[in-house]
Amino acid sequence: MRHTDTEPEQPPSHPPKTFMLVHGAWHGAWVWSEVARMLRGQGHTVYAPTLTGLGERATLLSSSVTLDTFIDDIEQAILHPQCASALLPAENAALGSRQSSCASERPSTVHPDEPLTNVILVGHSFAGLVITGVADRIAAHLDRLIYLDAFLLPSGQSTFDTLPEKVVDTITASAGAGAGIPPPDPVHLGIPKESEYYAWVQQRLTPHPLTTYASTLNLKTTPGAGLQCCYLSCTEPAYRPVAASRDWAQMQPDWLHMNLASSHSAPVLAPDLVASALAACAAR
Repeated sequence: MRHTDTEPEQPPSHPPKTFMLVHGAWHGAWVWSEVARMLRGQGHTVYAPTLTGLGERATLLSSSVTLDTFIDDIEQAILHPQCASALLPAENAALGSRQSSCASERPSTVHPDEPLTNVILVGHSFAGLVITGVADRIAAHLDRLIYLDAFLLPSGQSTFDTLPEKVVDTITASAGAGAGIPPPDPVHLGIPKESEYYAWVQQRLTPHPLTTYASTLNLKTTPGAGLQCCYLSCTEPAYRPVAASRDWAQMQPDWLHMNLASSHSAPVLAPDLVASALAACAAR
């Protein structure tokens, strides 16, 4: 394992890369707004899909949305970017600007007709499972994987398999008769109540499809096998739910590991740090 305890420095100029940024539970493409802007400002191409049933696609929430649905979303966004559902709704979605309370539209992106190649696939939090599944299917289209304080699972396990039965029962009960797990207080995602972004995030979180926690991740090989992988750990404070995943990543001899001086909600609280870290990982 290669490791650095320092904040990543801005890398020297490198050829532009193609990033696909995948959000975590309860979020949507909106969480990447500032990170994407900064990466595009460096000349990179950036895609930020929204997973089925979340964000501006929240009306699609149902018990039929599984982990495989999320993996399909991103696979199709790479293979068919011009018509992929995870990308198209976001084109005209109102994404709240961090700088004001007014809604602003994401700049329109013309997606290519051909499949994307050499994609740097980034997964935050729950999306670690998603990018692992995508890589297992279409590794030939990817350049590398970057896990941002993300979850990792071996094949054949679900998120519920990793949790005590009482916790599973509590989460399931919280969904009631619905298909979604209610969003947590942003405090539990690393955003203090006194933060200027607390209300901004709280207003945008949407229920997360319950079945994605119950469905298993089915792989042909180990996570990230055959690809360059980087794990970015948010350390201030460390997010306890990803501790086992972080530890597993640190034991992989060929993975790069970086510590970021921010909380689990680094894309919101420290987008400059995240953008710099992603560019640094991509340049290695």
